Amino acid sequence: MEVTSAARPVDVRQQLADAIRMLEHAQMVDHSGHGSARRDAASFYINSAGSARGALTADDIVAIDLDGTLVEGTARPPLEFHIHSAIYRARPDVHAVMHTHPRWSTLLTMTGAPYRIVYAQGALLGAVPVFDSPLSVNTREIGARIAATLGDGPAVLLKSHGAIVVAADVVASFALAAYLEENAQRQYMAMQIGEPYVFSEEEQRFFRERLATPASFRKTWDHYRSKL
Repeated sequence: MEVTSAARPVDVRQQLADAIRMLEHAQMVDHSGHGSARRDAASFYINSAGSARGALTADDIVAIDLDGTLVEGTARPPLEFHIHSAIYRARPDVHAVMHTHPRWSTLLTMTGAPYRIVYAQGALLGAVPVFDSPLSVNTREIGARIAATLGDGPAVLLKSHGAIVVAADVVASFALAAYLEENAQRQYMAMQIGEPYVFSEEEQRFFRERLATPASFRKTWDHYRSKL
């Protein structure tokens, strides 16, 4: 259990389950996407491997240590838990990680088209690097390479595979995952007509200063939550 700034208790497991259900409902997660939330310095919550993402409940959330050993629950965690453990090892500022399988973002990586900022909220992701492999992240070594590619940024794309988005909490991580895919869809659709307008550095800075706020992230969360 963690406490928000307004001193309202939050069930992190339920919040994580809601985030993954919303991602599935919005077609950003399929049968094998996953999300996590830091539990403490040595462990994190994550949805179980066999759970149905669109019907997830708090009971489908398990806790594992950074080596993948269960510390809460009995269900098996996803094989790609190394994504999460590697990032938590490398980034003490990160408290939530979403690994999505979004359609539009993945199409860009399949063609080698770089992610360009064409949408206001998309500016919050900045220049998103691409990890140049579609393989499953099922070893600690691959996880570490992905964490290195992510660096200190909020997102990394996996070539012909998916995306990873990180943030200080579950709500922000969910919102950024939604912004990444919305920007990619707009970029892809505009590319079918011509050359998309890409926001200037000044325009991107303008939107980052105004939209990277807890209130904006919560507004996005509430919008998607209302659709469940």
